[in-house]
Amino acid sequence: MDWNALVQSVVWLLLIIDPLGNLPFFMAATHSKSSFERRQTFSLATFVAFLLMLIFILGGMTVLNLFKVTLADLQIAGGLLLLIIAVRIVLFGHWGIEEEQTSIVPLACPLLTGPGAITAALVLQATHGLALTMLAVVLSFAITWAVLMFGERLFALLGKTGSMVLAQVMALLLATIAIQFIRSGFSEAIRSIGI
Repeated sequence: MDWNALVQSVVWLLLIIDPLGNLPFFMAATHSKSSFERRQTFSLATFVAFLLMLIFILGGMTVLNLFKVTLADLQIAGGLLLLIIAVRIVLFGHWGIEEEQTSIVPLACPLLTGPGAITAALVLQATHGLALTMLAVVLSFAITWAVLMFGERLFALLGKTGSMVLAQVMALLLATIAIQFIRSGFSEAIRSIGI
């Protein structure tokens, strides 16, 4: 197993899933819940997001092949989506979740398993294979779950301002990954048509 590729894959997924940057939104969405209820909600959201990611990893390439979507197409589209999300976070401090929403759906998807994470997982699978991608996803979601389980303590330690600053830094890193996806996608598309 390529350990460098595994570490890089886990870091990419964590930057895109962004449990630390999403922590203020998770806390706001569950502000009326008790500590126990909040931890239950976070656990369920992480589990549902993980299952969604597995479904896309196991069946996503089949769907893409059905619609004749290439990996380069996916990299360009996913990179553009990631770039939009990163820019929204930098400019507005968030990328669109309403603080009043408390259901699993906005927490699990799109916050944890959104278009960027799905694209990254499919690109990683095409690049490094199923085994490495599955291990990277398992490790990423284990770390995400741990961050969310200690979310109240981390949020108290960082405070709202500290969490928002961290989200901005993560958004900048996310933008660099987005540009890398777009650049790789265009390079592959150009290479495939023989230019």
